[in-house]
Amino acid sequence: MSRTIFFFVKVFDKQEYAEDFIKGKLFSNRLSFFRKHEEDESANRGDKHEGVVGWHQPDQIRLEINGRVITDLAGPVMTQMNWHDHLNVFCIYAAHSGEFDAISEETIEDFKEQISIPDDCKKLGEYAVIVTNVTKFIERVNAAVSSNNYGLNAGLVEYYDPAIFNGSFSEVESIFRKRDEYKHQREYRFSFDTGIAGHDPLILNIGDISDIAMQCKVSDINTKLEVKLSSNQNT
Repeated sequence: MSRTIFFFVKVFDKQEYAEDFIKGKLFSNRLSFFRKHEEDESANRGDKHEGVVGWHQPDQIRLEINGRVITDLAGPVMTQMNWHDHLNVFCIYAAHSGEFDAISEETIEDFKEQISIPDDCKKLGEYAVIVTNVTKFIERVNAAVSSNNYGLNAGLVEYYDPAIFNGSFSEVESIFRKRDEYKHQREYRFSFDTGIAGHDPLILNIGDISDIAMQCKVSDINTKLEVKLSSNQNT
């Protein structure tokens, strides 16, 4: 099902980071940063399972070394690509339609919950920037990428259940696949390939976005969010 993105939300733990974003500076860490990042909060920023190309349940894979079969695997067998470490990624919350293809009086509250900011996202920080024109924002990212001759892949992240999923993702797909404990983030991701190996973050300048964005506190977003139906019509 095609999903409509209504707005983006970027959450920051410092106000100056939010102001830099409004100025058009997209701070994008390497994928290796997220793979190695350790924190007290679970399913927050760090994820050692980033970029998994293969996830195989213990009873669905056969491992053999020098003719000896390894049995009694403790958990799923994971494979990752080392070159993914050098990609820079910019992550942002996407308020999208999910499974809704229409809204009625009976479903409007469920729809509002769908596009509201989950409490778990508040662990990322207290400052937010809401991007109100998703199309223009993506166009400006594309233009900046083109002018710098970077490679780009972008899209919504899809989530899988690590307890039951068994299979593989393509090298590009894997950048946009995460375990379902992160699904509250409803992430839209930009993956930049600068062609330069290393661990340094990328600051991509897309130009001032104050015409399509506004700052607020994360705690204020849901209280100010309104969803209204047109008179006598479903939306």
